[in-house]
Amino acid sequence: MNVHQAIETFGKYSLQEKIDFLVYFAHKLTILARDTYAVGEDGLTHPSRLRIINEVQHRVTSFLIALRKDEAKRYPDDVLVRILLEHPEDVELQRQLQEGFDHLSGKMAVTT
Repeated sequence: MNVHQAIETFGKYSLQEKIDFLVYFAHKLTILARDTYAVGEDGLTHPSRLRIINEVQHRVTSFLIALRKDEAKRYPDDVLVRILLEHPEDVELQRQLQEGFDHLSGKMAVTT
């Protein structure tokens, strides 16, 4: 699905479905972050990618906190989805995030 379809899909989720989706997406981010360092070594192989993932993780968890507190002051859904998916500075990461979003959207459709 493209970004517009992703925005439409996420926008249709209930409050609880958004929370569930973002918890799973946050977990997916931790898996993607593993690709930024060599296993068993201290250094990073993709430091810029790790910074992007960390920033996306921050935005996801901030949005989750706002949802849990039912705060009106948070990103609109379309802005959040763009934060999750649009990363032209790292095309491979953008592809991985899109695949993760698509996979989780499919999971959500099965459970709802």
